[in-house]
Formats: sequence, C-alpha cells, structure tokens
Amino acid sequence: MTRPGSPPPYYPRSSEADPLIGPRKPYYRRQSSFILIAIKLIAAATMVIIFLSSVSLSPRDDPLDPDVRDRIRNEWNIELRQHQEELLKRIDTQKRWRLEDDDRIHLREQWGTEVEKHNREVEETLRRDEDKKIRIRERWGKEVEKHDKEVEEIRRRDEEERIRIHEQWRREAEEHDKEVEEGRRREEQESIRLREQWGREVEEHEREIEERQRREEQERIRLREQWSREVQEHEREVEERRKYEEEERLRLNMFWSDLESHTCTTYGTREYTARLVNVPSYYNRRVEACMATPVQIHGVEYTPKWCEDHGPNNVIGHWEVDQHEPDCASYWIWYKDFGCISPGSGQRRIEHYLENIPSGADWKEFCATTPASFRGMHFTGAQFCFNRNSATWGHWVFDDESCN
Repeated sequence: MTRPGSPPPYYPRSSEADPLIGPRKPYYRRQSSFILIAIKLIAAATMVIIFLSSVSLSPRDDPLDPDVRDRIRNEWNIELRQHQEELLKRIDTQKRWRLEDDDRIHLREQWGTEVEKHNREVEETLRRDEDKKIRIRERWGKEVEKHDKEVEEIRRRDEEERIRIHEQWRREAEEHDKEVEEGRRREEQESIRLREQWGREVEEHEREIEERQRREEQERIRLREQWSREVQEHEREVEERRKYEEEERLRLNMFWSDLESHTCTTYGTREYTARLVNVPSYYNRRVEACMATPVQIHGVEYTPKWCEDHGPNNVIGHWEVDQHEPDCASYWIWYKDFGCISPGSGQRRIEHYLENIPSGADWKEFCATTPASFRGMHFTGAQFCFNRNSATWGHWVFDDESCN
C-alpha cells in the first residue's frame, strides 16, 4: 500500500538490448479453407503495404540506418538519465519520509512517557490533596468543637446578663412609673392653673377684640362717608369741568380738518390722523379739547386714542379704527398638519401661510393678531411666526391626546 503523495513505482519498459522489432504473434492454423484464404489475402495485402512503405520510407526514418539508430540510442540515454534523476529524487523523498516516521515514533514514545509521568503526578497530587482535606477536616472538627464550647459559654453569660438587665430594667421601670405618676400629677395641677389663667386671658382678649372691632367699624363708617363725599365732589367737579370744556369748545367752534388714513397697524385696524383747527392761541387745554372732540369715520364717531400738541394750530389727533377696514384684514391659507412633534410628546404642530398682508405693514404684528380656527379651536393669532422667502408663516403647537 503506497502513502498519499508517494511517487508511483518504477517499472522499466525497455532497454538498449531489446530488439527494435518485436516477435510476431503466432498464427493459428484453421482447418477451414475459407479462413485460410482470408489469412492469405490479409498476409498478401500486408506484404504489399510493407513493401510500399519500405520503398517510400526516407533514409532519415529508416530504423536500420546506423545514424538513425545512434540518434534513437542518444534519445534513450537522455530519457534514462532523466529517469535516474527522478529515481534519486524519489529515493531522497522516501528517506525523508522514513526520518519523519522515526521522528513521529520518537515523539509518540516521548508523549507516552510524558503521559505516564503526568498520570503519576496527578495521582500524587490527588493523594496529597486528599491528605490535606483529611487534615483540614480534622482541624475544622476541632475548631467546631471549640466554637460550640465558646458559643455555649457566651450563651450562658448572655443569659445571666439578660437576667441582670431584666431585673435592673424592672426596678428602673418601677421608679419611672413613680416619676411618671408624680409628673402627671404635677402636670395636671399646672394644666388646671394654666386653663384658669388661659380662660381669664381669653375673656380679656375677647373684650379687647370687640372693642377694637367697634372702633374699626366706626372708623370704616367715617372713612366710607368721607370717601362718598369726596367721590360726589369729584364727580361734580368732573361734570362741571366737562360741561365747561364742552361749552367752551362749542363756543370756540373747534373741529377736525385734513383727516388722513395711514397704513394698517394690526389685523383689521388702520391708523387715521387729523388736525384740530379753530383753536385760539391763548387756549391752554388743547390736548383735553383734542381728546374730547370726536370725528366721523365710516359713518361712526370716534374720539382720538392719543393727541400731539405742536402748537395752537398744530394739534394732531390719532385714531386706530378696527371696523370697516377690509384692506387690513389678512387671512390664513394652506393649512398643513405636521403631525406629532415626537412619539409620546402629546403635542401636534400646525402651519399656516399668511395672505393679504398690507404693503409696508409689520408682518410680525399681523401674524400675531390674525385670528385662526381649525380642529374645533380658535386662536387670536399664531403662536410662532417666521418669514421665509418674503412669505410669512405661522405655527401652532397644542396638546393632542392622539400623540401620547
């Protein structure tokens, strides 16, 4: 049986002494005339072919030519040397394999020796461990006996100490009960004394409270009557002043001129200004007259929201009219639901685009004051506003149970 990877066995096939033409196979004669005729015909055809081949064969390929034979012999020599080199390589390989087998056998024997040594060491270690366990077990048994004796002694001393402490506690408890009883008796007496004193103090305090409440009620009545008289006096003065200013204004015939509309200030609100004319130069209550003089805008009379006094003929009134101003009415479009802010946040975000902002108006003011209604809710303006690419957007964030 050959090893895996070993070279195949060498079987010499030919040598120089072998004849170039091998012996002919023997012919077996047959009794049948038909077979003999066929064999003769085949032999004749073969001879004709050989003769024709010998006639057409060139002198270079003639095996009987000495040069051809020398050339063939040289080729055989080359093949023989190659074969010998391969044979030497195989011999070297077989030697190396034998050395490896010897090393493997030596290692196997060494491993067996080491295994026996290891087994002996393991047995020795187990024996020493067992002896050590026996010694430890004996020492532990002695220590357990000693510990049990110590525990018994400690238990006995603890029992004696408990009895002593219990007796001492009983005596202290009796003394404490006596002290507690004496303290309770003294506290009861002190409580009775304090209760009587407290009753007297309560009665005195109630009398003081009643007296203070009576004085405070009299003071409140006096202050209320005084305040009522002052209110009536103030109302009378205000009414007289109003009548006086109204009569003086009508007598002077003050009126508004140059009524002008300005830019929208907020949602549905526009600012108006006018100049108060026919105001005498000596008149020093121009602002009061300005605030009291109405003007008619869109068929409705409005008094100024504030006035500016720049001189007798330059009193300017300002109005902010929030009715009948459709050009100042911005509105929201392009409702967009961004969904929940985050999973479990409990809040939803909505976005709107603000349309019809008046030219020159403050987009932040209109965004914050333009009302919006969606999802059954009403808002007086956006919660968050921002401007992007000259477009105003409003954002709303509100609680939504579906986002929990």
